Amino acid sequence: MAADSVAVFRIVFGLVVAGSSLRFLLKGWVDTLYLAPAHHLTYVGFEWVQPWPAPLMYAHMIGLAVLGLCIALGYHHRAAAVLFTVGFAYAELIDASLYLNHYWFVTLAAVLVAALPVHHRWSLDARRGRVAPSATVPAMTVWALRAQVAVVYVFAGLAKLNSEWLFDALPMRIWLPDRAHLAVVGSLLELPSTAFVLSWMGAAFDCTIVGWLLWRRSRPFAYVAVIAFHVATAMLFPEIGVFPWLMIGSTLVFFSPDWPTRLRTRLRLPARRVGATNTPAAMCGPRLSRRVTVFLAAFAAVQVIVPLRHLAYPGDVRWTDEGHYGSWRVMLTEKVGFLEFRVRHADTGQEWLVEPILVLADWQVRQAAVRPDLLHAAAHLVADYYRERDGRPVEVYADSWVSFMGRRAQRMVDPNVDLAAQPRTLLPQSWILPLEPG
Repeated sequence: MAADSVAVFRIVFGLVVAGSSLRFLLKGWVDTLYLAPAHHLTYVGFEWVQPWPAPLMYAHMIGLAVLGLCIALGYHHRAAAVLFTVGFAYAELIDASLYLNHYWFVTLAAVLVAALPVHHRWSLDARRGRVAPSATVPAMTVWALRAQVAVVYVFAGLAKLNSEWLFDALPMRIWLPDRAHLAVVGSLLELPSTAFVLSWMGAAFDCTIVGWLLWRRSRPFAYVAVIAFHVATAMLFPEIGVFPWLMIGSTLVFFSPDWPTRLRTRLRLPARRVGATNTPAAMCGPRLSRRVTVFLAAFAAVQVIVPLRHLAYPGDVRWTDEGHYGSWRVMLTEKVGFLEFRVRHADTGQEWLVEPILVLADWQVRQAAVRPDLLHAAAHLVADYYRERDGRPVEVYADSWVSFMGRRAQRMVDPNVDLAAQPRTLLPQSWILPLEPG
C-alpha cells in the first residue's frame, strides 16, 4: 500500500503529543500534579514509579515534547518513538488518579509508531539515508493503525449500550445544563430532550462510524461527522484536552493510503523531493519481520482482552471500577462522593477520624472518593503515615458515600473492613459493596 497515510499519521501524532507536552508545561501541571502532592495514588504493581526531583521532572516533560517533534519529522524516528513510549508511560504511571482514556490511546499508538515502518516516507531519516526511502508500506501497517483507532470507537460505543445512557440520558442530563452559558446553543443544553438526542447520537456515532469510514462511498461524509462530533465534544467538555484533535487527525488513516498525493495533485501543489521514492527498490517498500508480525497479533489480542476484562469481575464496572482502565469507557459515568477514614490503634482501641487531605491533594481526594482502587491506595497511605509517626500499626476503615448518576448516595465500601490489612491486588475486592438498584 502507499506509504502516504501512515506518514501523515506519524506527523499528526508527533505534533499532537509534542503540543500536549508543551501544554502540560505551560499550564504548570508538572508542579501541581507531579511535584506538589506529598504522595501519589499508584497503580497496583507500579508503586515503585515515583516522579523525578523537580529539575528532572521538568526536563522529562520537555524531553517528551522534543521526542514528539522528532517523531513528526522522522528524525532518528525509531529511537525517538521508543524513548517517547517509555517516557510517556512512566509519566502516566506516576498517579492513577490522572488516568484518561486518551493517555492510554497515546501509549498504544506510540507503541505502534515505534514498531511499524512509518518513517520511510516524508521523513528526515529517509532524506538523509538512515532508512531507504519508500513510497509503499506493507498493508498490515495501514490496517494496524486503522484498528487502533477503530478499537476506541467500537468499545466506546458498546459501553454506551446501557439503560442509563439510552433511556435516562445519563450522565448527559446532569452535565449539559452546566454548559448553558455557552453562546448560541446554551439554551438548548438545558432541555432534557437535548440530552436524549445527544446520548443516542453519541451511541450511534461510536457504534457505526468505523463501518462508515471503511466504506469508500460514505467515507467523506463520515469524516465530516468525525470532525463535527469531536469539535462539539471539545466545546462541551474542554477538560478532555487534546483527545478530540488527536482523533480527528488519526482518523485520516481510514482514507485511501495515497490520499495526500491525490489531494496534492488536485490542488496542483508541487511535490517536495525528500528522497528517491520512484525507484524499483523504493516501490517494493519495507517488509515486516516475523517477529513484528507476531507482536502485532499479540498486540491485537490485548486490544480485545483488556477492554472486556471487566466481565470477569462481579458487579457493575461503572460502580466498582474493576476492569475500568483501558476499557474505553469514555465519559460514561457521573459519581460524586464523600470520604472519611476511621483510624484505630488495635492494642489500645483508641479511634479518631481522619480526612484524606492528610495524605492527598484536593484533586486526588475527589478521585479517591469515587474510585475504590484509589480509596484503597489512600487507606494504605494513611496507615503508613501513622505507622511512621507513632511506630506502631493502625487499622483504617472508610466511611465512603457515593452518589451514582444523581441517585441517592450509598456506601461504596464496607465500613467494617480494615482496608490497611487488605492487599492491593487485581483480584475482585469483596469489600466493595454492590450498587443498589436505582
